[in-house]
Parts: sequence; structure tokens; C-alpha cells
Amino acid sequence: MKKAFKVIGIILLILLVIVVSVTFFVLQYPNLKKNPTVGKWYRVTGREMKTSEGGKYRAFFKKGSENKVMVYFAGGGVSINEETARDDTYNTKEIFIDKLANVTMNMGGLASEVEGSPFENWSMILFPYATGDFHAGMGEFHYTDKDGREKILYHNGYVNYTQTMQKVMELADMKNPEAVVVTGYSAGGFATALLSDDIFTNYFPNAESKNVLVDASLLLHDDWQTIAADVWQAPKEISDKLTGNNLTLDCLTALHKKYGDDIHLLFDCSTRDGDLAKVQNYFDTGVMDVTEKEADIYQQILRDTIPKFKEIDVSLFIWDGVAWYDDPRNMTAHTIIATPAVWLPFEEQKQSVAGWITDAINGRLRDYGLDLVDKQY
Repeated sequence: MKKAFKVIGIILLILLVIVVSVTFFVLQYPNLKKNPTVGKWYRVTGREMKTSEGGKYRAFFKKGSENKVMVYFAGGGVSINEETARDDTYNTKEIFIDKLANVTMNMGGLASEVEGSPFENWSMILFPYATGDFHAGMGEFHYTDKDGREKILYHNGYVNYTQTMQKVMELADMKNPEAVVVTGYSAGGFATALLSDDIFTNYFPNAESKNVLVDASLLLHDDWQTIAADVWQAPKEISDKLTGNNLTLDCLTALHKKYGDDIHLLFDCSTRDGDLAKVQNYFDTGVMDVTEKEADIYQQILRDTIPKFKEIDVSLFIWDGVAWYDDPRNMTAHTIIATPAVWLPFEEQKQSVAGWITDAINGRLRDYGLDLVDKQY
């Protein structure tokens, strides 16, 4: 019996060694180095990079064989006050295993290694989300948790983003790409709106094709500027852009004013986004819940915003049905660019979101699905 236990123990030890080896040598990426290998993923770290809980933060980078770049911001909620700092309303830490963290925020979508993707050979700079600040903060938010303990939420998104971009530019020779797409979903879509000017001003000013795609990021709040300046402590040049209650519209308007026809602005969203309707209800009433009534309200917000987007030449793709989403409350799915649905043509639009983006990069800007905002559900 003792011999059998000894054999089992040896087998378990071998399995443990295998698991540890796979985790650290296969599923974990190496740190970014000078002249990175084309097609290989790297992690990007820095001393000042951290999550909202003060843990280590890392971004991901892959050098492509084409002289084109995608900057991609992951989503995951938002913290705007002490209540949302206390509650589980945003991602507070990163997934430990690099490859799993990458796959989790790229579930077969735009930045995934999908064979035949038009972005297959692009360089990729990926930002996981763990700071609650739309990747735009530089401050410490002090609050009291549910047990009465004093805590700090590190709104460190802008620091993480800046250190990553600086390292990539220094080590990977990324100075003059032909085309750049800045994109993100949900909280990452808001980051796209907030940070695109910073990206094109400080890192890729000479890109021939400048493209900004905001995916499923539209929420109204009367105090966006105060939240950005005082809660997240975002840079002043970012918070100053927020002059109204529509963060996305304010940022895209500023981009249109600065770059004019030299930039392609894109926005996509489903008609009755259940997750955005839920957060909008919290902003309006203080209740983090959603019913069909809130979906109606969100559809109206989208309907009212579309003409304002068109005034600043934003190309739009509005959609509703996707095969994997079925909500009996007449709501529609939240985000698309991180999912395989991004590649699939919609029946009504006769176009996929990926095809729409690819056309825009090449200067062919079109709208799809605008009539859906008037659809009765």
C-alpha cells in the first residue's frame, strides 16, 4: 500500500511540474525586448504599471509583418464614485496567465489570430482592463469599503497605457506605420474615444490611414468632466474635451475638428444594448438593474445621437440580432469586435462589421443599419 501511495505521489509531482512548466514557458509570454520576433507575443511591463488593487499590470504586443498597427483596449466596467469603487462594477485585476488573458479579451474577434483576417499580419498593442477608469486615469481614489476599511483604488489606466506605448515605440521600431486602427469595446471603446488623439499626436502622427472605431460605448452622464478630472485624475487635455453629457460624442467631435478628413471615425452598437441600458439606468436612477423599459430608453438615446454623429462624419454600423444572444426582455447584445460575430455578415446589412472596418481603412466609408433604431421590438 505504501508503495502504491509513493507511486501516486510521484505521478502527481510529475503532473505538477508539467502544469507549472506549461504555464510559465508556454502560456506566459516573454518580456518585450529590442527587435522583437515577428509574429510572437510579448508582455509589456513597467514599474509604475498597476491594476486598481495595486497589483502588477501588463499589456501585450505582437510585431506584424505588415507596416500596420492596431491599438486595442479591452472593456470591463467603470468606477465613477465611492459606491462603484466598493461594488463589483469593473475588472479590478488581470488574469494571471498571459495567453488566457489574451484569449479572454479576444474571443475570436478583431485582434485574434484568425486565419484569413485582414489584420492577421498587423502589429498588435493590446491593453487588458483592470483600472475602472476607461484606461485614462492617473490618480488614487480613496474610499471606504463595505467593512469600513479605508482603501485606495488606483485609477492608473493612463500610466499603464503611456508606459506601454513608450516601450513599444522604443523597442519595436513602430514609428511610421501606413495604417493605424485604434479600437476597443465597452470601457475600451470609451478609452478609444478618449485616447485616440493622444495616440495620433504622440506616437503615430504620420500614419497615412488613421482610423478610430468605438464599439458599444455610449452613455450619458452630466458629470463626465468632473469624473475624469477629479475621480480618475485623467490628464487635463483629456478631461477638458468633455464639455457635455455624451463622452463619446465630445471626443469624436474633437477628433473631427482637429483632423478633419484625415481621420476615419467609426461607431457601432446594437440597438437595445442590455449592458449599456443597465449602466445608464444606474446613472439616471442609482439602480443597477435593467428591464425592457430601460432598453427602450437606450434605444431612444441611440436614435437621438445618430444625427449628431453624422454631423461630424462618423461612419455607423447599427445591428441587433446575433445567433448566440437571446434575451426575452427584448434587449440586444453588448459589443461585437471581441467576438467571432464580427466576421459574419448580418442579413439586413449584407455586410459584416469587419468588412465595414476594412472598407473604412481604405477610404470607403458607409453606414449600415440606421433604420434599426426605429424598429419596434
